[in-house]
Amino acid sequence: MRYSLFGFIGIAALLVACSQTVSAPKNDDDSSEISSSSKKGTSSESKNGDKKSSSSTEDLDEDCVGEAGEPWDGTTAKDFACGAGTKLSPYIILTAEQLAHLSFVVNSSDKAYQGKFFKLGADIKLNKGDVIDEKGALVGDSTKLHKWTPIGNSSVVFDGVFDGDGHSVSGMFINTTSTHNGLFGNSSGTIQNLTVENSWVYGGEYSAGIVGRSTGSVLSTKNLASVSGKEECIGGVIGSSYQKDYKTNSVIKKAVNMGFIAGEKNVGGVAGCATYVTVEDAENIGAIEGFGYVGGVFGGVGSSSKNETKNLRNSGNVVGKHFVGGIIGHCGGSVTLNDLALNKTSSYSCYDFYPCGVIQKAYNDGDVTGLRYVGGIAGEVCYGTIDNLVNKGNITGEGGTGGIVSSMSYTKSKLLYNVGNISGLTYVGGIVGYNQEGVTSSAYSTGKVDGDSLIGLMIGYNYNTTMADYYYLEQGDQEPFGLNNGGGVAKPKTADEMKSNDFAELLGDEFAYDSELNDGYPVLKWEME
Repeated sequence: MRYSLFGFIGIAALLVACSQTVSAPKNDDDSSEISSSSKKGTSSESKNGDKKSSSSTEDLDEDCVGEAGEPWDGTTAKDFACGAGTKLSPYIILTAEQLAHLSFVVNSSDKAYQGKFFKLGADIKLNKGDVIDEKGALVGDSTKLHKWTPIGNSSVVFDGVFDGDGHSVSGMFINTTSTHNGLFGNSSGTIQNLTVENSWVYGGEYSAGIVGRSTGSVLSTKNLASVSGKEECIGGVIGSSYQKDYKTNSVIKKAVNMGFIAGEKNVGGVAGCATYVTVEDAENIGAIEGFGYVGGVFGGVGSSSKNETKNLRNSGNVVGKHFVGGIIGHCGGSVTLNDLALNKTSSYSCYDFYPCGVIQKAYNDGDVTGLRYVGGIAGEVCYGTIDNLVNKGNITGEGGTGGIVSSMSYTKSKLLYNVGNISGLTYVGGIVGYNQEGVTSSAYSTGKVDGDSLIGLMIGYNYNTTMADYYYLEQGDQEPFGLNNGGGVAKPKTADEMKSNDFAELLGDEFAYDSELNDGYPVLKWEME
């Protein structure tokens, strides 16, 4: 059994929420009409007789019924606008009442609608006017707002395909202590091409703007809702993303959060919890606040060698107490928070059967603030493979603070750089606060590093690590390591030496020099794409 040394010798205690509704025909020939926000069009027939639905509302079937653009009246339609629920002819949703019909048939476990295809034909308004203000706070009288019932819940799963087709759902209001909250509460299917905006979600475990819990795929989605809760797995886009079965990861691609997200444990801009997950292109822009396992993109990434996360970006400020990261609060390991109310100590243990998986191409330029295990990219990494990581934010902690990772054990890392300022009390490093028995290479740091003990311009405490090509900006008499116990060297460079093509070549082929980028310091080539 292997334990993080930091967990034992770190400081022990620190301070620390129809009838079918169809508009009356507006023309004299009594034909149905879609409002100006979704025009009539002509459908084409497939070989099997299904009507093909275009991705444009201009090409919707003329037989579609429902007046798009009107705020929800709180009722539920008896049917969808048109369509057959197939891939070529999905059920079209034009009104809020028809969206409520989807919630009804899913939550009532109507087998006729299981595994079907659904598509928005217009923007949907679940409440009229502003639900939140520019800071994400709830506005107006909440007692007058229609409450949304999520599609799927703790016992019922949406298993179809929902295509937002580039449309938005706005005005959603959820205020509950129950679990599985969002536009969708629980999904094993596919949710794609959708934005949720001007909305408020307060709920229990598994709460988010798009989907509370996903074991399927969430693709090309954006959340601008404010999401908060007092339980675990609170996220902007997804509350929790977990494996569909023991063979199949859940999938997140092209997910963006711009809303304010707050919770207690496992709080993240894109997802609060993620395990057995494949992620590509996930970004957070909103402010994130929580107590433990708090990250700009993911709060906690659970233990699995199948985790594969890449192209991650955060520019929002992240504030927490324990295991706080610009991208990920923690990744793998057995993590513990003790006496939450008293803000007491946290710790982790790292075993080879609690792996992080892969973190690749991650960029943080938001400020990150916490107490223990605070990192520009991640608060903690156990048995991970991490590379192409950049931090430009200012990172502030107390026990364990690192420009890239606060504390990592048995992890392979390469292609790392930090230009942010790092401040803590103990175990403070420009790249890593505490590093145990890993393999690391091609890294540099230029930021200021301040603290009281075990302070290094590169690593606060380094234990038995294989290391190559580590460089740091000379800053007076400061050393690269607070304590280097068994392995590795780091070499000083002047600013002029670092701001050169020669230095970029010294770091490796993946780095490039451009005098107009990064204040003249080398960048990773993918940043220039």
